[in-house]
Amino acid sequence: MATLEQKMQVIKLIILDVDGVMTDGTVIYNADGHESKGFNTQDGFGINMAQKAGLRFGALMGRVSKAVERRIHDLKFDFYKSGQLYKVEHIKAMISESGLSPEQVLYMGDDIADLACAPHVGIFVAPTNAQSRVREKTEWITNANGGSGAVREMINTLLAVQGVLDEVEASFLSQT
Repeated sequence: MATLEQKMQVIKLIILDVDGVMTDGTVIYNADGHESKGFNTQDGFGINMAQKAGLRFGALMGRVSKAVERRIHDLKFDFYKSGQLYKVEHIKAMISESGLSPEQVLYMGDDIADLACAPHVGIFVAPTNAQSRVREKTEWITNANGGSGAVREMINTLLAVQGVLDEVEASFLSQT
């Protein structure tokens, strides 16, 4: 059986759950009924870094949110599916559409609905504040909470293991 580091070497697509991973899971409704979300800018910059390294991104959300659609668009994700609590079919569709094998896909989720995706990807990651049943079933738990740098931590670790973190960081520094 491959080690976690060996599995990380072949990852080409990162699929993220939104609520609880890209956000802290809080849903805010304004007085006019519109939903607001908070996203961690360091997570966003990490996504830009990973894209520069050639990784592709997808996101899944059980609900529908215009705020999330805007963030996904701004970050230029390759795949996005929303409005479906049962995510396995969406995971399979994204993998098929990407032309990759499941072993080349990393999924990050925080709740029971995400756990069903674990057998369909090469690596399943959870933020430290994921539900306890999820943490029990994953081989990689970040130190950071979802919405508070967990995505960036995962990306930095992945890029370091793939041997490209220093190069990608240097490319941003050289643009000054």
